Amino acid sequence: MRAATPDDGSQPVPAGRPSAEPVRAATPDDGSQPVPAGRPSAEPVRAATPDERTQSIPAGRVLAAGLLGLVLAALLNADALLRDARAKELGSAGRTVSVALWTPLQAVSEALRLDEPREWADEALGRDLGETEFELPPVTVVSRRGPSGELAEPDGPVWRTPTTEEPLRLWVGGDSMSQVLGESITRLAGAFEVVDTSQDSRVSTGLTRPDYFDWPAHLAEVLESDPDVLVVMFGANDAQGLEAEDGVHGFGEPGWVPEYRRRVAGTMDLLTADPDRLVVWVGQPSARDAELGDHMRRLNEIFATEAEGRPNLVYIDTWTMFNDAQGGYTDVLPNAGGDLIDMRQGDGFHFTVPGGDRLAVAALREVTSRFDLTTGRSGGGATSG
Repeated sequence: MRAATPDDGSQPVPAGRPSAEPVRAATPDDGSQPVPAGRPSAEPVRAATPDERTQSIPAGRVLAAGLLGLVLAALLNADALLRDARAKELGSAGRTVSVALWTPLQAVSEALRLDEPREWADEALGRDLGETEFELPPVTVVSRRGPSGELAEPDGPVWRTPTTEEPLRLWVGGDSMSQVLGESITRLAGAFEVVDTSQDSRVSTGLTRPDYFDWPAHLAEVLESDPDVLVVMFGANDAQGLEAEDGVHGFGEPGWVPEYRRRVAGTMDLLTADPDRLVVWVGQPSARDAELGDHMRRLNEIFATEAEGRPNLVYIDTWTMFNDAQGGYTDVLPNAGGDLIDMRQGDGFHFTVPGGDRLAVAALREVTSRFDLTTGRSGGGATSG
């Protein structure tokens, strides 16, 4: 019996089959399959169609695969699902059930590190917090020294002069809006050798829901490290119901504003208790979504009025800083060279890195106008003026 060669396309003859008629290999054109042992070669086996192959899969297996896909998708998005659940109306049955369902799932997702692919996707979509080619605006260093070299004290509390041995301790924190801001402040403050920065941003947090994250309690712990400057930003998630002593008040209801104002004032009092500490309270910007923008504007009115009368607290109005010349929302603003740069992410609210840089410059100007940082200049993205 002749051995088949790659050139003639013949196959080995099964045992017990006449060797005079070798079995022809199937070609792509005729759709036939190799003939099983013991089957007449005159009737080649027809290949199954896609529909027939699908019908051959047991229904139970298809259902199990579908359920597995749903579970995997839920694990990959567990953080977002839990945030949405906690954002539901306080006291509602839907919130109670949703939180109970997604809390253990989120714990499993975090333990298995299945939350990381979503973070990678965010970075791929341009929501990363890395470096930028945007030309950084200058940070003006306002000298606190008089003509004879003596330290010229500003009105209000006495500000100390940081040194490399005792650097300025600057802390940045708040909701998700403070995240890019904190990264920008940290990078810009690197121009001064006498500034030690730290950041603590918590997504989906604020002052309305201490049941989710208690910022005043956390800030009390932060103050134990005795920071010289705190830059805080709250409000992005606060336009929702809150619970007071007399019950739950929905956003916009008569009892909501007094309770929220009380919380803002209490937080400001906590942070400004030390008169030698500078607090920079950053307001919320406008938003592409008109309803969200209106909510942020109402919160900013509370921040601005409560900031009055506190000498060591400065309120930064981001509304005008990020709007266009007509006072309306815009995604882009010109940089120092006149080029239009994206200031907002795709959601029309959160900052891009250049947007964070723009706001960081405003915050650091408040710092350099009260602390003499010129002894620690290392050259970088700040300029003296």
